[in-house]
Amino acid sequence: MSLFGKSIQRVFCFYGSLTGFALLGVCLGACSDIPDLPDSSSKIQDFEVYVHQSGKNTFDPLKINSNDSATLVVHVVPDAYQDNVRYYWYNGEDLLDSGRSYPVSTVMTASPFTVQNFIPDHVKIIDNEGNWLEKQISVIVNAPPEISDITVPANGDTLYGNSHTPFLFTWDTRDRDEDDRIFSTIEIDGKSYTLGELDNIRQSGLGEGEHTFRVIVEDSRGDKDSIPARTFFVLDTLEGK
Repeated sequence: MSLFGKSIQRVFCFYGSLTGFALLGVCLGACSDIPDLPDSSSKIQDFEVYVHQSGKNTFDPLKINSNDSATLVVHVVPDAYQDNVRYYWYNGEDLLDSGRSYPVSTVMTASPFTVQNFIPDHVKIIDNEGNWLEKQISVIVNAPPEISDITVPANGDTLYGNSHTPFLFTWDTRDRDEDDRIFSTIEIDGKSYTLGELDNIRQSGLGEGEHTFRVIVEDSRGDKDSIPARTFFVLDTLEGK
């Protein structure tokens, strides 16, 4: 390459360097005017409340079985921000507690008074910048139905008759909520019969020998109780006692 060619090359490289520096300077000047992106990590977006009881989480409806302790828990969306907010539990205008979870003891669910006054009806959460969200919640405290251990036939009973005899089956149930409805299902020899609100039936078709039955009761809110299977015996006799 000639000296003239080398000179042109040097000039071009120098000009290119100046141009690059000038562009860099323009970028630095312009970019400095662009505002930073907002820090969304401190912004709360939404939250929901669920019930944790007996190892299970229930979101909707918020139902608590009054026979066991439970915990109300706030879940912030997205969940990566759980520790960036403060949590407050209210009943009306009364602040009950703070913290992400609210324990509900069986003492709180023992009577309508404690349910009305010590179960939260709304939750408020506040982030580090003072932004806040508030949500009403409706917690259902339900006393499940209870079935008595006393049944007819009792475990081990012998019934006298034959397959044409309508044998009596009875059981007793109760619910602390007197207005609640209780529905029964009876299983005889593994076959289920839905009985609605009946608490006794007469059933034929049972031949001589060993049989089993059990009863499951369920209230209108889906809580259940049951008895272990009972074993009874049918003795076919013309004397029928």
